[in-house]
Amino acid sequence: MHVCINITKEIFFLSVILICDLSFIKRMCSSIPRSSCALGVRTLFIAALLSVFQLSKQDCVWFGVCNTDAFNHNQYCSYNGTAKAMPNDGLNLLKERCSFLLDESQTEFCCDINQVKILNENVKLAAAILDRCPSCMSNLVRHICEFTCSANQSQFAHVAATQKNTEGVPYVSSLDLHITTEYMNKTYKSCSQVSVPQTGQLALDLMCGAYPASRCSPSKWFNYMGDVNNIYVPFQITYIQHPTNASINGTVPLNPHTFPCNKAINSLLPACSCSDCELSCPKAPPRTEFPEQFKIAGFDAYVVIMSSVYFVGVFIFLMGSFVFTQDSIIDENLTIDVNEVSNRTNFRKNTSFFENLGDKTEHFLEKVFTKWGTFFASYPWITLFAGAFLVSILGYGITFIQITTDPVQLWASPNSKSRIERDFFDTKFEPFFRIEQIIIKAVNLPNIIHKTSNGPITFGPVFHKDFLTVVFNLQEEIKNINANGTFLNDICYAPLSDEKSDINTSDCIIQSIWGYFQDDLSRLEETEEDNGFNVLR
Repeated sequence: MHVCINITKEIFFLSVILICDLSFIKRMCSSIPRSSCALGVRTLFIAALLSVFQLSKQDCVWFGVCNTDAFNHNQYCSYNGTAKAMPNDGLNLLKERCSFLLDESQTEFCCDINQVKILNENVKLAAAILDRCPSCMSNLVRHICEFTCSANQSQFAHVAATQKNTEGVPYVSSLDLHITTEYMNKTYKSCSQVSVPQTGQLALDLMCGAYPASRCSPSKWFNYMGDVNNIYVPFQITYIQHPTNASINGTVPLNPHTFPCNKAINSLLPACSCSDCELSCPKAPPRTEFPEQFKIAGFDAYVVIMSSVYFVGVFIFLMGSFVFTQDSIIDENLTIDVNEVSNRTNFRKNTSFFENLGDKTEHFLEKVFTKWGTFFASYPWITLFAGAFLVSILGYGITFIQITTDPVQLWASPNSKSRIERDFFDTKFEPFFRIEQIIIKAVNLPNIIHKTSNGPITFGPVFHKDFLTVVFNLQEEIKNINANGTFLNDICYAPLSDEKSDINTSDCIIQSIWGYFQDDLSRLEETEEDNGFNVLR
């Protein structure tokens, strides 16, 4: 915009000069050929116009360091000229964090070597937190390098305010930075899960100002990084978002290239780890889709088919038994001689071998067991004493039986790896304790809507005060359960109790939401004011 205005002014003044000197040109052209005069006028006009564009060209908005404030922040000199050549030492410094700016023969930038040193020092502050995720760090640094040293600063950065130092030299105190929403969103996404192991927090918990990571957003993050009230920001940087990088009135929003957190930025640096980037975590195998169950008339097809086969088979069997067991020929004149029946030889003369074998076996067993039964029935007392003696001798081994009820001994071999590790743990530390878990669900209760500066947050119904009170009462009843004289304090795990003294129920480890209130119902009603909000203590 500034460039366009300056160009317009210069062209206007040039036009005035040409109009005012038109009479002079006419007098000059009267003494020379007309064609030569026209050519000279055109050449003069084009040369003047090109000089205006050259004079009005503005690639930079600052260059060099002009001021240091009371907080030791360095402010840059306001500069509306073209980029200047960077010495080799400065180019080497640029390679540390801004190597992407060094394209082929590019050696001219809108920053000097001191600004590059300041840039690298400031980036180290963010690197201490974000360097564990190279993609995140690279994405964030790209726009910082661009608006600090890019040879095309004036396309996306405009000076909003300046001040003068003690020598009267103006320096930039406020900058408007035009940037695409796409870049901000992608950079935020690549950094949103980066953790800080030293504090056990996410990086954005420390880099989003008053907002925790759960309530941070791309706009809040970038606005905090540009807020002059941030102790690390030397001057106000106002991020102006654009949906695209299309040129608007000569302004081309900054849209640096970004890398997803699960992609490496080069062959020397790896992608972000799984702990800092969910996309880097191995994906679970796809869920197996089972075919839809085959049904007949709404019932399992296999049950219907097997039931049909069963009933058909039973029907055929019963019908066959009924039909084929009837005598096909009934002879009313059939007579049987008693002598023939008593004579086995005559009766069996037409039987098969297997029928004869079965008959002989039956009569043999009948004779043997008849004699056996007759013998023991004849001597009952001998039979009783002999049987009791034999049972006692055979049952004597029961005294050596050891009944195992310990599930560890039942399911784990003494030489198994799990058994050896457990025995080692029990010997060096303490025995394991079994965890009993109770899951309590809220029924027919609405969700809780909590309004925040980042929009409403929905919590489940378990946080209703009445529901928590019922849970507390149930917990107290469970703690007082008596099972055949055994109470919770007799079997619970109480690591902080004195071994020589009796264990109380309050010493037992019970993990529930009421632990936040020290298992005290009265604490649920206590409130205090924090930053104008009425909160639970």
